[in-house]
Amino acid sequence: MRRLGLAAVMIALAFGASARDLTVVAGGGPLQDHMRRTLFQPFAAANGIAVADTAYDYNVGPIRAMVRAGNVTWDVVLVEAPDLVQGCDDGMFERIDWSVVDRQKFLPGGTSECGAGAIGWGVSVFYDNHRHANGPASFAEFWDVARFPGRRAMRRGARMTMEIALLSDGVAMADVYPLLATPEGQRRAFARLDQLRPSLMFWSGGQQPIELINAGEVDYAFGFVGRTANAIRAGAPLALRWETLLYTYDFWAVVRGSEHTAMAMRLIESLTDEAPLLALSAAWPVNPVTASVARNPALLAANPLMMSNHVDGALRMDTEFWLEHGSDLEQRFTAWLNR
Repeated sequence: MRRLGLAAVMIALAFGASARDLTVVAGGGPLQDHMRRTLFQPFAAANGIAVADTAYDYNVGPIRAMVRAGNVTWDVVLVEAPDLVQGCDDGMFERIDWSVVDRQKFLPGGTSECGAGAIGWGVSVFYDNHRHANGPASFAEFWDVARFPGRRAMRRGARMTMEIALLSDGVAMADVYPLLATPEGQRRAFARLDQLRPSLMFWSGGQQPIELINAGEVDYAFGFVGRTANAIRAGAPLALRWETLLYTYDFWAVVRGSEHTAMAMRLIESLTDEAPLLALSAAWPVNPVTASVARNPALLAANPLMMSNHVDGALRMDTEFWLEHGSDLEQRFTAWLNR
């Protein structure tokens, strides 16, 4: 067993008094397998402690229940931006200790009161380029069923869908959310959806757009770029139209009431540091929110399908807008869908 430094020994001794391992929770799948090898296990070894990890479906209900019951068994969790902000306001998450986590290392918008930026993700239009030599390169073209006939797949929900409805109608990116906050903008978005509805199918699971394209049930789809890019890397004949990218960030957060809060902050500092993230990015083409990795020229050149290559000119989804207007718009979208 290699020697630990004095500080690591003291941490390990203090940590050893706990009956429970430090536990980190993410979205599962191959990405988490790579995280375990490149992020979690090296931190555990460096600090002489045990780090366990488990997966969840980004439903924060269990976290809320833990905090309310005073029985917290998760420490560091990967959460979506709206859940982070709402959870911070509701007392579900600890404030990040910026004396431990270096706030200066993140991309703009990559930190919040209770969260440190983890991974960026996005959605865009794609299609099978064996079936279609050309496809929609803008949302206006996605709506143009005369020039690009066939069925389309879009997300079953207001978020992402309302934005692209306005973008398809010529609204500038900078004006999307101010307009969508008004009754006029909402009417305009639903009117655009009415126009395309005869050609629309809707998906709810992240893999469904690719399945619909592969099965020939739709001609063009709007789906998660990470899944589409991985399918392309595996040999799928898909064209990914980065011109239609919408994106956002997920964040690392510490559950309020964790018995390992201090160590959890140290873990988040490590999870967002350059060296382990470069190791993760070499194993799996993620989009770190740590600026030095997201802008690393060698990494970007080696991964042309890395989203970080394409965010210039893309629309970043507005978390605060959806916290304020999301409930009403989701209800209206469901009513529109079911009428």
